[in-house]
Amino acid sequence: MQMKIWKGLFFWILLAFSGGSCYCIKVDAAESANINIWRHHNNFAPKITSFASPQNHQQCQQLEQEAINSFCEQSSESQSLRSQIPSNLTQQTPQITEQTPAPTENSGGNQEQDDSPQLEVQPSNFPASSDSIEQLLNAPEINESERLERLWQLLQEQKQPPLESDSDRELGLRLRPRPLEQLPPPPTEQPVVQFKPIGNLQARVGYFQTSNIFSSNDSPIEDGLIFSGLRLASAYFPLGSKTYLNGSIDGNLIRYIDQSQYNYNQVRFNLSIYQQLSQRMYGRVSWSNQQLFYANNSDRLDSFKAGDRFLGENSLQLSLGRRDPLTSRLMLESFYELSVNFADPESRNRVINSFWISLNYYLQKPLQVGLDYQFSYSDFTQREREDQFHRLFGHLNYQISNSINMNVQAGVTLGNSTAQNIDFDGWFFSVNYNLDLGQF
Repeated sequence: MQMKIWKGLFFWILLAFSGGSCYCIKVDAAESANINIWRHHNNFAPKITSFASPQNHQQCQQLEQEAINSFCEQSSESQSLRSQIPSNLTQQTPQITEQTPAPTENSGGNQEQDDSPQLEVQPSNFPASSDSIEQLLNAPEINESERLERLWQLLQEQKQPPLESDSDRELGLRLRPRPLEQLPPPPTEQPVVQFKPIGNLQARVGYFQTSNIFSSNDSPIEDGLIFSGLRLASAYFPLGSKTYLNGSIDGNLIRYIDQSQYNYNQVRFNLSIYQQLSQRMYGRVSWSNQQLFYANNSDRLDSFKAGDRFLGENSLQLSLGRRDPLTSRLMLESFYELSVNFADPESRNRVINSFWISLNYYLQKPLQVGLDYQFSYSDFTQREREDQFHRLFGHLNYQISNSINMNVQAGVTLGNSTAQNIDFDGWFFSVNYNLDLGQF
């Protein structure tokens, strides 16, 4: 009996101990689960708080705005890069003048030595400043490849928008506020109509020195000329998509250094039609009239007086020009002209074939150097005379400013004539300054 009592007591003690242990295990497991849930909630809550807080929401908007700005900057730089690529040559408005020396175009005197100056090797078409042949067929962009490469590197270095993970993007989409109603854009101002000039005024001054000023075979005379003048030129009025009309009026004062008795003045009218034939080639049909007048009285009695005209000439000209790029800085230019001249006196009537080729190198944007060769063949129609004229020279063109240009030439002249007293052999040097006085 007593043993049963102890066995029953032991059984109840064991039962009580087992139930407490199971209870404690369950409580520990429940508490552990609650702790894990709480920890997970606390770890997750900052993320939600960080996305939902106004400060971080503003950061999201800032990131979006930076991405938009980066895209806009890339777009603007791409447009800037494309704008610096030279456009099609046929889309350029031509602006040309006869920058090539054409000494045989302006001629006076006759076969025999007389009181009028021989003008065979003297400059007649003085180099102009702004409307040169280079602006009909575009000059090359200096350092264009370097500029494009630099712009491309800038595009590659653009800051990319930060990448977002899938969860961040999902949370951002969930928490992104609804966009506000967009306000209407502000009223745009009417574009200001730009002034389109119909003409411009240019001034020039220069010096020309040669060892054979009168193209004499018997006794060559070395002398120099100082010339100055004004040019009133019209704009290039389009007659079609590739056809333009241009006119000009020139007045020049030509003064000899030593042979001052032959000083003369020149008035010249010119009207030209230019046709763009291809990206690198153009044609021109033009008419010109020039009048040459003595500036001083002759030392001989009743020989000639100041103001007397000693040459009047009308010229019809057909020209072809071409420009071929050899490298990014080296250009080969060629020019051919057929000129039919009707003069007073008629002994100066003639047909002239001229060919000119120039190799130009652009050292930098305002500076150009080159080597030129010119050939001219003149056939006088009213008498037995034929001239062959060669000129080999180097030139330098420098754009001092937007309105001032300097041109320097130096070389030799060679040639012969069926007239016994004419000889073209000699050297020459010239320097010219051109100034744009304004547009109207």
